[in-house]
Order: sequence, then structure tokens, then C-alpha cells
Amino acid sequence: MRPVRSVPFLIALHMLISLAGVLIHIKLHHPSESIYYWWASPLSVFSLLVIPVLYSRTSTVAWGFMLTAGTIIFGTIGMFYFSLMTLEGPLTLSGILFKSALPAIIILWIKLPIAVYILRAMVPQAGESKGGGAAK
Repeated sequence: MRPVRSVPFLIALHMLISLAGVLIHIKLHHPSESIYYWWASPLSVFSLLVIPVLYSRTSTVAWGFMLTAGTIIFGTIGMFYFSLMTLEGPLTLSGILFKSALPAIIILWIKLPIAVYILRAMVPQAGESKGGGAAK
């Protein structure tokens, strides 16, 4: 049986993580500071407002999953690039853990297992009937 009842909770969780990402991004890199910061804000807002709507319908959940994966990849590349450009001093374990964008990248990647679970819960798997039980 597919746990469809948990999907609204997972969509809300995705929205909360996206909201936290928007707020952290604006706090650290306000778009008025540099034109470079403008590309991430629309992606964050898109992830907050559009992707959850795609997750709410079986016909569009795959699009939501693909767009989530795309925003995760773009965000990871952008944060990694920013970390490399603002790197000061020697590369140490402490610097990687606490002075780079690694914590933010990890928070961003939390969305992927949530997206996978939503996709698997919403799309019938081979051998399942529409009622959620195994086909007879």
C-alpha cells in the first residue's frame, strides 16, 4: 500500500525547506548587493511556490520531481562556485565545514529524498492497482 496520506505533509516539508532557503539566501546575499545574486532568488521562489503545486497532482508530480532535481543541481553548482570565489586562506576541514556553503548545500539536498518519496507515493508502481494494493 502506498502511503498517500503523508504526501501533503511532505509537500509542506518541501515548502518549509524552500522558505528557509529563500530567507537564508536573502540574509546572506541580498539581491540588491550584486547582479550575481539575482539568479538564485527566482529559483528559490519557484521552488517555494510552483513546485509544490506540481506535487499536488498525479499528472504533474514527475515534472515537480525533475524541476526539484534541476534546482538542486543549479543551487549546488552556484553555491560551490561562490564558495570557491570567496575562499580565504588555506583549505582546512574547519573551513570546509563552517566557512563554505557546504551546510547550505546539504540543506538543499534534503529536498531530493523528499521529492523521491512524493514521486513514489503519487505514481502507481508496476504491479500495483490504482487502489494502492498489489494487483491480483
